[in-house]
Amino acid sequence: MTVFTVEVVPKDPLWKIDLLTYIIGDLGFPGVWLSEHPHNRSSFIIASHLLKNIDRVWIGLGVVNPYTVNPFVIAQLSASLLEIAPGRVRLAIGAGDKTVLESLGIERVKPLEKVREAATIIRKLLTEKRITLRDNIHGRLDFNPRGNLLLYVGAQGPRMLQLSGEIGDGVLVNYSAVEDLRWAYGEVMKGVEKAGKRIEEIDLAAYLTISLDVDLRRAVKTVTPYAAYILSGLPEKIIDSIDIEEDKMVKIREAVQRADWLKLYDLLDVEVVERLAIVGHPKVLEERIREIVEIGYTQIVVGAPTGPRTLWALKEIKKIINDLNNNRIY
Repeated sequence: MTVFTVEVVPKDPLWKIDLLTYIIGDLGFPGVWLSEHPHNRSSFIIASHLLKNIDRVWIGLGVVNPYTVNPFVIAQLSASLLEIAPGRVRLAIGAGDKTVLESLGIERVKPLEKVREAATIIRKLLTEKRITLRDNIHGRLDFNPRGNLLLYVGAQGPRMLQLSGEIGDGVLVNYSAVEDLRWAYGEVMKGVEKAGKRIEEIDLAAYLTISLDVDLRRAVKTVTPYAAYILSGLPEKIIDSIDIEEDKMVKIREAVQRADWLKLYDLLDVEVVERLAIVGHPKVLEERIREIVEIGYTQIVVGAPTGPRTLWALKEIKKIINDLNNNRIY
């Protein structure tokens, strides 16, 4: 059965994040993914608050990268969260957005190697409390982590998707177009087969970007900055399939770095936004979910912004889930 969860972006005041998370749990969603971004509030600190005060959902952190947060520290923070709420913490690691890292003065070198090593460090520390990676790199935890941590890999490019299938308990695939999700599924399968596993052993999550409204223009306007951010970090294979001129891509990346949202409205056509996000009437989302479930995804993440009216959108999404469940679509 496919599980439906919701992304919460920790950019709003804490009381709003509290209220939204409470509503998500009240609507029956079992989990929340807190997106990690250096420009927003810390997902780890927000998670500790939510886990202590709201017990009806599990909290996932992601995608955390080993460049801005050292893997030993990621393990320490995750183990601390497990003490607050054993069994209610999930973690997704990934290589991070190259454009954002560069704006922070960080060079994203050897991303596959860094993510693989981070996964090894985190797992070892949480299970054995110590690890030695080379003569001069070692670490330990002087307390006992409580409960297991499901470790996901956030992936978009072919090699990272393959790695996620090889080493992850789950994978977060940040695409919304069916053709992209179908291609990504095939790449994850390569990693699963390489590891001698079965696809049923991992949680394959489609991390969708959604903006619902009966007024398509309003839905597009709300999601355009999110679509631009996704576009600026896509692998070349996907960018080529969208067919955007190189000079326009440069301008889009520059606008994303400057947070110049008004400029982005001029640069992104509606057709591009609709390729990168699920936009418009709820029926569009319902049709897309049916196709994604048929591919084999076991989790659907209702990704931000959901729409110009968040509560309305979440209620409409819940109606879709109930309808699919009643008709035994998944």
